[in-house]
Amino acid sequence: MKKFKKVLYVIISVVIFTGAIAAALDFMGVINLKNHDQTEDETLYSELWHIVFKGYAFSVKPAGIAIIHESGCLNIRSTDEYLVQIDVEDDSADDFWNDRDGRVQHMKESGYTMEQYPEKIRVDDREYIRYIVSMKEERGAEYDSSYFCVLISDAGDDKRFLTVVRFDGTDIAAMDTASRNDMYEKAIDEAACVTSSAVPTDETNDMTGSYWQADGCSGTFSSDVVKEEYTDAELVDSIANEDIYVSYEIPENFILLRDDQTRKSYYSEADKSQVIVSVIPYTWKSAADMAEDRNSAGISKVTAEGQYEEKGKIFYYYAYSILRIRNGTRKTSYYFNAYTDLEDGNIYSINGFADDSPEIMNPKTYTRFMSITEE
Repeated sequence: MKKFKKVLYVIISVVIFTGAIAAALDFMGVINLKNHDQTEDETLYSELWHIVFKGYAFSVKPAGIAIIHESGCLNIRSTDEYLVQIDVEDDSADDFWNDRDGRVQHMKESGYTMEQYPEKIRVDDREYIRYIVSMKEERGAEYDSSYFCVLISDAGDDKRFLTVVRFDGTDIAAMDTASRNDMYEKAIDEAACVTSSAVPTDETNDMTGSYWQADGCSGTFSSDVVKEEYTDAELVDSIANEDIYVSYEIPENFILLRDDQTRKSYYSEADKSQVIVSVIPYTWKSAADMAEDRNSAGISKVTAEGQYEEKGKIFYYYAYSILRIRNGTRKTSYYFNAYTDLEDGNIYSINGFADDSPEIMNPKTYTRFMSITEE
């Protein structure tokens, strides 16, 4: 069996955007489920990915890719048909169940159609609440109707797992009933397997930007990573996601530090700063919503926030700093986060950070990265 690697971005910022699987996806539903075959899994997968997320250790089959997403959830994709998104929420599954009528009403008011109302089921002797919702013409969706299957289960200590299966690669509405039920069964079986593996842990959480990939891994950040120097004629770069390419200018004092499938990272020796750009997919939120979800921006308050316009694009941003005192030495790190909506419904993200360089908090620092062209 191949040796599966874990790739971890060197992002010093704490995990941002807590509880991002949002009120909009606060429910669940589904169909008949098959039991998980542990014997078969143990035969096929002798080495599971160990992912620590929000105080829980998850064991995930090493197939496809898993990412701790910027929106604050664990994304797992083992097939093109659907995406599994997991969050850890306060309150128990019973709290949800006791307020299910109110939550269903909230979903309807938010524009969702209840395909299957919340009900309790058991999978491998574990109790879940499940329901299914759909939405017509969701922003950025490939199909006319988007379908979401939701599982809720207790995580212990008055917490619960909220698991959303987003069928972003499947036209569920076009399927017959039997095929649709088979698809739901397959997805829920995988999602339930992941959440049932989770155990509380004191291990340090893996950070936003961490990802695990079955093959094609390209290593990790390190001090001896190869850096590409740009000449004066090569000060334009781009980042792609699916069918969209976002081009931008690179400040002359920045060099490319990292380039892989999730984002690009640039480094400035002048002020020891790092800037990461990415295209955020699979989100039901707008850029303004992303900027609003900043309640986990670190151990200090947000010191600057607002909007910044560049070439007709509105960027929603916030900035904050963290003071660390160690062995009598005081050190301040500065962070900047900005988001803008792309034409296809995805979001373009800029994240900057530096030690002892407060200028990194100024949106004007990122003007060139904000001068984007969509293709």
